[in-house]
Amino acid sequence: MNPKGWKQHPRGQTQVFPVTGWQTATAMNGKAGVLRIEFGTEPKLEKRESKQLIFSASQVRALSETLAKLADSLEAKAAEGTSGPVN
Repeated sequence: MNPKGWKQHPRGQTQVFPVTGWQTATAMNGKAGVLRIEFGTEPKLEKRESKQLIFSASQVRALSETLAKLADSLEAKAAEGTSGPVN
């Protein structure tokens, strides 16, 4: 996995962080959704950070559909016995 424009480690691999949790909320009097993603910043997960992102309703729906397609793909690969991402 090496998508164009994504941050890379010095050795050329795509930089990723393991997700440790998430929460949702609303903002702007219920007219926007907020997603807080929590992630580890080092292998032992002793140090963590989070980002809070705001979405319109259509963006929430599009993101959820994209993530559902990703889950389908991951499950299909697992059923084939193909190895997936390793943390």
